[in-house]
Amino acid sequence: MVREDTDQGDDLKKMLPKKILILRFSAMGDVVLLVPVLRSLLAEYPELQISVATRPKFTSFFHHLSSVKIIAADVDKEFKGFSGLWRLFRKLKTEKFDLVIDEHDHLRTKILRTLFFLAGTPTLVFDKGRSDKKKFSRTENKITKPLPHTVERYSDAFKKSGFNFPLLPGPHLISEPDIRNEVAQWLQAENLVKNEPWIGVAPFAMHRSKIWPIENYAKLFRLLLEQKSYRFFLFGGGQKEIDFFNTLKNEFPNQVTIVAGVLKLHKEIALMQKLDLMLCVDSSNMHFATLAGTPILSIWGGTHPDVGFGPFQRNANSIIQISPEELTCRPCSVYGKETCARGDFACMTRITPQLISNRVMSVLNLKS
Repeated sequence: MVREDTDQGDDLKKMLPKKILILRFSAMGDVVLLVPVLRSLLAEYPELQISVATRPKFTSFFHHLSSVKIIAADVDKEFKGFSGLWRLFRKLKTEKFDLVIDEHDHLRTKILRTLFFLAGTPTLVFDKGRSDKKKFSRTENKITKPLPHTVERYSDAFKKSGFNFPLLPGPHLISEPDIRNEVAQWLQAENLVKNEPWIGVAPFAMHRSKIWPIENYAKLFRLLLEQKSYRFFLFGGGQKEIDFFNTLKNEFPNQVTIVAGVLKLHKEIALMQKLDLMLCVDSSNMHFATLAGTPILSIWGGTHPDVGFGPFQRNANSIIQISPEELTCRPCSVYGKETCARGDFACMTRITPQLISNRVMSVLNLKS
């Protein structure tokens, strides 16, 4: 397509839809991956009116995109079931959108986009790549060629509508000044001054096959602290995770700060921007840190970054994993699972604290 500063480009631009509704309700990591696409799209097409319908708890992801309208839709309570979706459709329909893009392709969004289609509003759905993902993760005869990243799949849905734009480099999550100030005040209140490298640690994920054995973290901290002083910030959620973090706090009282249960998500992201490194697994915290521009090391087990959920715009130096050549069962799942066909979760247990310690010091340009 020709550049938009030509007459032909201007004519094509006039023909594009102007008011667009995006549907994406979950999961947290998938929703935040819309941000690079919308940021890039609006840089090229600032005149667009974009609305995003998502769960209320995810609305803060888009606050720094001032021209994006967020529609908080509680599909678990207020708009639950078909009758709830019907009411949500009627509410959304009053906005008179030119186009509805389903960036979820879930039963809820299938119902909503069908209702819009029947009402005469053009609709599009992004390609989830289900078939290729199944081939990548099946037990035998895997086809493990790298698949498009989820961000690219989201972007392609817009390109089907005629929009032509490059994906901008990060950072993509940019905390607002008042949030940064509140985090700075919290750090001051906690007497936290940056006299050593700050490392964020996010050990947990939804599924066991994505979790590096949590008993390894104390061993890892000891290895690192033998070399140099560090401050560890622990990210997560839920009482079980906080209980584990308290055991680390008790063992390393002068090096550990628990963030879980203390800061709201938008403040956590602002804190991530102050870190020298985020150590994480395949989880939403990985995506937050990546999009915030923080250097990361992500540990992968039963899943694989090449399926399309790896850290966006990062290279292999951000990944720690046992190669599929060594463990041909990898990956065993697209999204993670609770069981292991081998019974030993070797994809995680073979990754040692020493290996991760070495990688951390390498990323931070420190000698082991």
